[in-house]
Amino acid sequence: MSILLSVIATIAACSDMSGTLIAAHRGGMDSAHAENTLPAFEHAARHGAHAIEMDLRATADGSIVVLHDRSVDRTTNGVGHVHELSLAFVKGLDAGGDARIPTLREVIDWATPLDVALLLDMKPAPRLDHGEVVAAIQKAKLEQRAFFGVRSVSDVEHMSSNADGLRFVGFVPDVDAVDDFIAAGIGIIRLWPKWLNERPDLLKRLQRAGIQVWVTTGDAGIERLKTYAAMGIAGLITDRPADAAQALGCVGPAVTGESRQGTSNR
Repeated sequence: MSILLSVIATIAACSDMSGTLIAAHRGGMDSAHAENTLPAFEHAARHGAHAIEMDLRATADGSIVVLHDRSVDRTTNGVGHVHELSLAFVKGLDAGGDARIPTLREVIDWATPLDVALLLDMKPAPRLDHGEVVAAIQKAKLEQRAFFGVRSVSDVEHMSSNADGLRFVGFVPDVDAVDDFIAAGIGIIRLWPKWLNERPDLLKRLQRAGIQVWVTTGDAGIERLKTYAAMGIAGLITDRPADAAQALGCVGPAVTGESRQGTSNR
């Protein structure tokens, strides 16, 4: 059984499309919860997500936090570039609905007792130490439930030198870079839908080579998600994890009462 199927088998029961992993983009963008926050992650885990996709950045004092943008302007009530702000300042911001920007440590603590994987988008961000990200995952013994989304071949080389057995997803910058990432040993490649349209031979070529293809599907609805799965797409990074679960006939991992209580107290 492939590593991907092993992850899915341990965290969800699916229909005959069980080879397709559902990753909630920024924790899912279709709920009332603010993106990249623990309430969003919890909601996604309770409504069909096998994995939570999140974006990593670092504060001025080197703490690893979960935030998509370079600045806190769009998603919080604050202003400024996160790498120029202290962790104490960042943690004091309202990220929406009184939720806070979580640290990687808080996400790991939340995820550890659950059957949910983590897809970590390793942003090329100031002060973000990729080695520290790897070390945090290893310390929590979550290597078998972590996927590292890398944006350059040099990221792979650096991170691989710190540890063996890491699982990378190639967040390739453009379609012409795909072969370079594969040559670096990456077995999962993330594509955009427009690339599939522009290069109709690309998907089959990668699949013939044994490469798993994941697609960032945005807010695509149920029928489109079914189409992606039927095409053999191995991972759907979706804004709508509940719809993806319905499309694939999956039952998401259960979140225990204990974990809900722990999250609400953060």
